[in-house]
Amino acid sequence: MKFFGLSCLVVFVIWAVGIVNIDIATKKIPNARVALGAKLMLLALGVMMLNTYQGSVGSATSYLTWNFYLLWCAHFFWAVLAGVILWYSEIWPAGDAKFFILVAAWLPLINPYIKNFPNYLFLSLLINIFVAAALVTIGAFIASGLAQASLGDFLKSIWSDLKVRMKSMAGDNKKNGWLITAYIANMTFLFLLQQIMNAESRHLLSRFLARPDIIYFFLFFLWDKIGSVFQSKKWLYVTTACYAIYFFGGYFYFYDRLVSLVFYAMANVVKFSLLLFFGRFVLEALIENKDTQYLKASELEPGMILLPKTAQTFRQNPVFEGAFDDCFKDGLTAEQIQIIKDWMAKMTMPDPKIEVMRGRPFALWIFAGAVISILFDKTIVHLLK
Repeated sequence: MKFFGLSCLVVFVIWAVGIVNIDIATKKIPNARVALGAKLMLLALGVMMLNTYQGSVGSATSYLTWNFYLLWCAHFFWAVLAGVILWYSEIWPAGDAKFFILVAAWLPLINPYIKNFPNYLFLSLLINIFVAAALVTIGAFIASGLAQASLGDFLKSIWSDLKVRMKSMAGDNKKNGWLITAYIANMTFLFLLQQIMNAESRHLLSRFLARPDIIYFFLFFLWDKIGSVFQSKKWLYVTTACYAIYFFGGYFYFYDRLVSLVFYAMANVVKFSLLLFFGRFVLEALIENKDTQYLKASELEPGMILLPKTAQTFRQNPVFEGAFDDCFKDGLTAEQIQIIKDWMAKMTMPDPKIEVMRGRPFALWIFAGAVISILFDKTIVHLLK
């Protein structure tokens, strides 16, 4: 099995490095290369299954049991779900999402005993991918800032940018009280519900529900799609009623755990809020500041990416009639660019420009995350401790 794992590693590295080089050069991952990786992976899986069959009939001494393939299917399901969510939440283009799914699927073939397999390997891989990318991005931002200004001026500019970001997140001052109250109440109830369900379904869902980091993952990447739910008055009224039922029932049935569960839920709200703010809003702001370009209509090209706020504005504008509803991180199509050009041509302002972002070759970080997972069998978070 060691020779087989080493062979898989060599094939995987050659295939993945080829995709990384293409992505760096063109900012795109060709479907043909993705299909090649899938074929190679299925071939490796088939050879492994043949070895398992030989072992089951006594003609091989080193082999995996058939149960491994059921576990691999569970892992593959989580990888596909994560990839789809990252594409739907507009974090990655479709090519990166497909590359991630295949990279995740390769890992157990290279090392069948890799940690967190099957149900949490996708999550540890994502941690390695995004933490590595974030550390390099923040490091490059700090180095670039210090090269252009003194330490005091650099820190002052960062604090100014953070205040602007926080104000933009807060929204209308008149609604801040409701937004903050609703957010805290709804998020606390979510983690409170997680603890109650975990306690009451010990044999069915406890392994999944016992880990709030799984909930962190889905909330973190889907926040732009579902975050407004946790800041609405309607859900605040619903959770208020649920709180009344919870405290009334808890007083009679689990009085000893009543307060501890609430404090545990509130601690998770604080942790997730810090993760959301620094891991998404702040990092996203740094990337936008570095990669934003202001282009004329004639300078737009297919594949360019609209800023999230610009894409949201276009979706809400009835003039475009849903033309940008499917404007994901795959970049603008030729048809969408023509619509933007026609719209900008009608503007009365002189020399109008639009904000777009340069595409980032993220395949490098997906591959780097896989390398870290294979070499150290840990997440970067554990390595930094």
